[in-house]
Amino acid sequence: MSIKEVKNYLPKDLIEILEEIYTTGQLDDIYKSFYRGRSTSFRINNLKGNSREVMEELRINKIKAINHPIIKNAFIVKDKKESVLRKLEAYKYGKIYLQNISSMLPPLFLDLREDIVILDMCAAPGGKSLYMADLTKNKATILANDLNEIRRERLNYNIEKQGATSIISLSSDGCTIGKRLNKYFDRILLDAPCSGEGIIKINSQKSFNSWNKRKIDLASRLQKKLIDSAYHALKPGGTMVYSTCTLNPLENEEVINYAIEKYKDLKLEFIDLNLPNIIRGKISFDNKEYSKDLYKTIRIIPNEYMEGFFIAKLIKAEE
Repeated sequence: MSIKEVKNYLPKDLIEILEEIYTTGQLDDIYKSFYRGRSTSFRINNLKGNSREVMEELRINKIKAINHPIIKNAFIVKDKKESVLRKLEAYKYGKIYLQNISSMLPPLFLDLREDIVILDMCAAPGGKSLYMADLTKNKATILANDLNEIRRERLNYNIEKQGATSIISLSSDGCTIGKRLNKYFDRILLDAPCSGEGIIKINSQKSFNSWNKRKIDLASRLQKKLIDSAYHALKPGGTMVYSTCTLNPLENEEVINYAIEKYKDLKLEFIDLNLPNIIRGKISFDNKEYSKDLYKTIRIIPNEYMEGFFIAKLIKAEE
């Protein structure tokens, strides 16, 4: 499929947004990722398994996996679909977790420790919470929240399967947590509900069929309410990471700009990530000027391995 054919599938408003943000070469990578999809990737869950036994099972089943250059326990499988890995004993017993590389990144910027209280505000199906439990060896306290009952059932299933005993499942409106658990959390991950532009697949029309500008506006309003709540729930001196799997600035830079303008004790910290498909956050869009500090955030350009993502790291000043 040609780039022109890919664009014929997409809403014109979405194409206009993308073409304002990205260069021609970056756009080519994005459109190619939309029709080619992303390679299967997984991480080894050290709460249940280890790399030696997982790699041995892969070898026996003639599955080639390449270690990711940045994430130690993450692997990319170029020539096999997820359905193949789901048949492995390692998958059945929770020794691996299927997850896109981009989705593994936000927890890595939270400065995790084993003696802290963490909130995953919009957690289901739980991939990031599970990774945080793994990284902290089940010695942190992680509250994984999701209001949707069906998604929360999947979250609870994954918690048990992965042996993540440090995770407590919550069913709360994320927008109200800040009032009820004020200054309670050392770390907060806000992987916000979004329009999902970074995970579009042309062969799956449901991934973009309902996309429109009104959906973006509604998502941005909700994201601002969630980040308000997260600010109030975060302890002074605490760290918050905000992420989405979408590409437009209204759900990304504009939300962070809103937060740092409203809360003067909330400061952006520079994210240093050396990958070829990383660019800095935008400091302007659609005739709007954002804080120059937005360059400290990162955008992940979707490619054959990674979904499109935005990540920002925020520190709340000590009182």
